Amino acid sequence: MKILDPLENFSKITELIKNAEEFVVLVSPYTALEGFDSLIEAINNTTERNVKTSYYVREDVGIEGTDVLNVDIYEVPGLHAKMFFSEKEAIIGSYHLKNTDEINWGYVLDYPEEYNEMKDFFEKQIKKLAVPYKK
Repeated sequence: MKILDPLENFSKITELIKNAEEFVVLVSPYTALEGFDSLIEAINNTTERNVKTSYYVREDVGIEGTDVLNVDIYEVPGLHAKMFFSEKEAIIGSYHLKNTDEINWGYVLDYPEEYNEMKDFFEKQIKKLAVPYKK
């Protein structure tokens, strides 16, 4: 188990995205990426690298701020979970992908059983309710 320093949260997510080879899943009910150019670039570069990237937001209110992204976006009713994962690693936490000075925590899932439980939760509770956002 590793709890991230709050100042590391976004750099670790950016690193996770850059290290992905197959897929990236980003679950953030709300988004405000202004000022996070390296994160935006990392997300958008996944398309060029043929890494399947899916971004999940809260239905009706979470889409704001995602207009700078060129990945598949899905809306989920009642979404409050925050998780970020690839085929290699996962981070869960209390923070949205928003550029704020709030104090939030992130937790790196170190063990395969933790990763599998988180991914199973995602598949059963989030993905099955997701509706593609039509731009």
